[in-house]
Amino acid sequence: MYASNIGASPITQGDKVTRILPQLLQALACAWLAVAPAAAQSWPERPLKVYVSTAAGSAPDIVARLITDQLAQIWGKALVVDNRPGAGGNLGAQAAAKGPADGYTLWFAHATPVVMNQYLFKAPGFDAERDFTPVVRVGLNPMMIAVNPSLAATDLKALIAHAKGRADKLSFATSGSKNIPHLVGETLNQLAGLGMIHVPYKGSQQAAQDTAGGQTNVYVDAVPPMVPWLQGSRLRAVAVTSRNRLPGFEQVPTAAESGIDLVMSGWTGFLAPTGTAREVIERVNRDVNSVLARPDMIARMRTLGTYELGGTQKEFEAFIAQERRLWERVVQMARIERE
Repeated sequence: MYASNIGASPITQGDKVTRILPQLLQALACAWLAVAPAAAQSWPERPLKVYVSTAAGSAPDIVARLITDQLAQIWGKALVVDNRPGAGGNLGAQAAAKGPADGYTLWFAHATPVVMNQYLFKAPGFDAERDFTPVVRVGLNPMMIAVNPSLAATDLKALIAHAKGRADKLSFATSGSKNIPHLVGETLNQLAGLGMIHVPYKGSQQAAQDTAGGQTNVYVDAVPPMVPWLQGSRLRAVAVTSRNRLPGFEQVPTAAESGIDLVMSGWTGFLAPTGTAREVIERVNRDVNSVLARPDMIARMRTLGTYELGGTQKEFEAFIAQERRLWERVVQMARIERE
C-alpha cells in the first residue's frame, strides 16, 4: 500500500519562492560586494575633466596642474584642465556644477566661490553647498600685511599705533575689490578701530609698486606677489594672517602676536558634483594626500604660498562649514552690498 497524502498541505509555487528568496537575496548581496571593490579599483577608465575657476598661469592654476600631472601618472589616465575664469570664480563653479556626477568631473576651487560669493553676489548661478561635495583641501594661502619702509612700524601693533596717531588716514592697497586681501584689510579696520582707506588695483604688481612708491601706505596680499618686494627691501612685512609663523618667513610675526585676532587665509581644494560615488571621493582624497606628502611637492607649494597641505574629506567638510560662517560675518562687518 502506498502512504496516504490526505491532510497534508501541497507545496505551492508561492511557497517555493518564499523559501528561495532569502537565499537569492544573500547571493545577490555577495555578488555586489565582490563587484563593488573591483569597480572602484578599475576607476578611472577614461580621462577626467578638472574645472579651474582662474586663468591659465594664475597661482591656483599652477597648483592644480602640478597635482593633476601627478595624479595622471598614478591613475594612468589624463586629467584635462578646463580654465573658466571670471565673475569671482562663479563661471568655473557654474560649469563644474553642470558636469555629470559620474566620477569624471572635478572642480579645483579657491575659497572665494565656495564660501564667499553667496554673500557677495545676488545670483552667483550655483549653490556651492547643494551642488558640490568636498573632496580634499589642498592647502591654505595666508595673507601678508606689508608697509612702506618710511612708516615707523616693524609689526602690526606698531602699525596700528602709528595709524591712530596720525591726523590723516592711512590707505591700504590690494589687487582688487571684494577679494580676500580687501576683506582682510577691512577686518583689520574693524578689529583695530582703524579707518584705513581701501585702494583697489587691477592686479598685485601695481598695488605693490604704488605702496613701495609711497602712493599708498599698506599693502595686503598673498605671499608670492609680496616676496620680490620684501627681498628688495622696498616693502616691510609686519604680519601674516596665519595661526603660526610661516616657514621661510619666521621673522614675520602673526597678527595674533600683536594682539589682533586676525586669522584669515585663502585656500584651494578639490570638490566633486553632488552624487559622485563615495569610492571615487575616497580615492581622490587618498591619492591627492599622497602627492602632497612628497618633500619636493611640499617645497614647491611653499614657493606658491601654500601651507598646511592635505587632510581628510571630513576635515574639509567641517572646514568649509566654518569658513562660510567666518566670511558671512566678515562681509557683513565690511558692509559690502551684493552685486
